Amino acid sequence: MTYNFKTCLAAGFAALSISISGCADAQSAASDTSSSDVVLSSTATNWDIQAEGSHIRFSALQEGKPFSGSFAEFSGAIRFDPATPETGIVDIYIPLGSVDAGSKDRNSTLPSKVWFSSKAFPEARFKSNTISRQDAGYLAKGELTLKGKSVRLDLPFTLQIDGDQAVMTGAAELDRTLWNIGAAPWDTDEWVSRQVNLDIQVTAIRGRQ
Repeated sequence: MTYNFKTCLAAGFAALSISISGCADAQSAASDTSSSDVVLSSTATNWDIQAEGSHIRFSALQEGKPFSGSFAEFSGAIRFDPATPETGIVDIYIPLGSVDAGSKDRNSTLPSKVWFSSKAFPEARFKSNTISRQDAGYLAKGELTLKGKSVRLDLPFTLQIDGDQAVMTGAAELDRTLWNIGAAPWDTDEWVSRQVNLDIQVTAIRGRQ
């Protein structure tokens, strides 16, 4: 999240578990790259994301002080059936240009090569086809691709379904340096924490098969 020193946001994104087919801001269609690259073979239930009640938020520390931000948009496709979670598929895109890290300084710094390098890598992507039951919820195992580098990311989440509406809630901790977010001298905890916490909520409506 950018400050004078730029912070990371491993946009983690959001490993949701309800089918996303719109953006978390205005349900706009995915970008040309996103929509053409999403391939789903699962026969599980489709879910369409609703902008209201959905968010991808993050938090970290800058000089020991907490700050937070969010992504105004994310899109993609997810299929999930709680009765057979192993058939679920998640493929989510997050436009890095939609980030709001809570200050003009951070927002202007994050796109730079040292941090997101968003001109060369405009999107983050989370993809998973391995979902299983875990404790009182589920676990989506996948890869988060950010700044051209793919790293394993496990996302535990809970899911509440009421009729045709579902609400997924998840959280994860990321080490931004695994994606080369923040080069020296920003690659330590001295100025900006390496750990970034993700807070994800997705409200979705059951879609057509």
